Amino acid sequence: MNARRKSSTLTISLVTFSIVLVWAVAGASRAMAAMDILLKRPFRVVIDPGHGGSDHGTIYRGAKGSVSEKEITLKLAKQAAKQLRAQGYSVILTRESDRDISLPARTALANKLGADVFLSIHMNSDLRGGGSVSGFETYILNNATDATSRRLAQLENSVLEPEDTASPEQADVALILKDLRLDANLSESKRLACALQSQLSSAVSGVRPASRNRGVKQALFYVLLGADMPSVLVEAGFLNSARDRSLVLSTEGQRTISLGIAQAVDSYRKSKGSAHASATLNRCKVN
Repeated sequence: MNARRKSSTLTISLVTFSIVLVWAVAGASRAMAAMDILLKRPFRVVIDPGHGGSDHGTIYRGAKGSVSEKEITLKLAKQAAKQLRAQGYSVILTRESDRDISLPARTALANKLGADVFLSIHMNSDLRGGGSVSGFETYILNNATDATSRRLAQLENSVLEPEDTASPEQADVALILKDLRLDANLSESKRLACALQSQLSSAVSGVRPASRNRGVKQALFYVLLGADMPSVLVEAGFLNSARDRSLVLSTEGQRTISLGIAQAVDSYRKSKGSAHASATLNRCKVN
């Protein structure tokens, strides 16, 4: 058998194995869900503070010093976790301190724990400079529809290590798995994203300076690719925007944003399967 035929056979075998594995995981997930109902397990939320350790994320450097994305996302994640735990939710953070953690490891943890939802928190940056762009937006995993979303995904994905990149055969399998997960979770991810935008908008409306609602968008963020549950990535504001920076650096602003995140998760869970959930999907636009 020549090398090309061997490669083709290997790819087919990997694809077949992956599909069987997905079916098995789906069966295990249903069994886990049924067990959770019997045991009355709390709704489990995994919150991912973006970046960390040697990966600072976007950095703002000003006359009075600098601030990095990794610092703010950890503060927001801890605040949101505190808010949710107070309401009886089970919340796990992918990192509790300033440490390195690979993108695949973040969703792998959520999958291992059987999380009900996965939220990755980030800070945005106006790649054109100037600081005139501001506001918060929430992303779901899908093909990016505009150049800005594609550039942002490239920026967030740039921390991938060489060992995270796949061979052609592995890439084929990853695409199949992605499609299967997207089909299963896309509508619920969209509903969660819509809840986040709505609740964040309400939360920050009374804070000055308020932040702009930039809506729900879609892009190919690697950190969402491996999630077996509804998952979203929240860009809580633009770090190089004076208005957004003032909000996320203040204690009140951090508490307000975190409260909006917690209220969104609560609203999402309570409305699941209801007429309100269907109405939200129909009403919420994804850019």
